[in-house]
Amino acid sequence: MLEVHVNYPTDAEAQSAARMAVEKRLAAGVNIHGAIHSHYWWDGAVQSANEVAVVFKTSEGRVDALIAFIAGGHSYETPGVVVHRPVRAHAPYLAWIERETLEVAP
Repeated sequence: MLEVHVNYPTDAEAQSAARMAVEKRLAAGVNIHGAIHSHYWWDGAVQSANEVAVVFKTSEGRVDALIAFIAGGHSYETPGVVVHRPVRAHAPYLAWIERETLEVAP
């Protein structure tokens, strides 16, 4: 199991990406954490913006496709897509993620 973290500029964009990722079985589930405020360097200056934090739960076998999906549909030029591997997780939960991210034949 892997967690893929990324921020979106709006709730609507986050909700759309989350729904599509689950429908495409790129993620077994997605948590949308809501409004956050970010500070970062961009275009040679410190910027700040309201964003929406999102965590996609996926399998090792689907993570590359999920990253490509996020990057390809994100409105940011350089979305901060970061993958984390949990130290531990409940075995039935891990099995559920693996099962729900299996590719389905068209």
